[in-house]
Amino acid sequence: MFLQLDEVSVRYASQLAHTASAVDGVSFGLKTGEIGVLIGPSGCGKTTLLRAVAGLESVHGGTVRLGEEVVSKPGYAKAPEQRRIGMVFQDY
Repeated sequence: MFLQLDEVSVRYASQLAHTASAVDGVSFGLKTGEIGVLIGPSGCGKTTLLRAVAGLESVHGGTVRLGEEVVSKPGYAKAPEQRRIGMVFQDY
């Protein structure tokens, strides 16, 4: 797999005392050359998940792998500029 997410959870600082996560237990993988699509209603965590893959948000649980390398897990995050991942939004 080129991109592999295993049980990824993201919480924001204001939510740490609560049990709710912005993203909770997401797992999926994409092989090199595959295209993935995230769809869902506003506020369901799509952008937060993409930010976690890019390294702009820390993961609270699970792992993010690029190739064979773990780039995010609780307590560890490879710097965004070292991941070679970019994001382009539909609107800015």
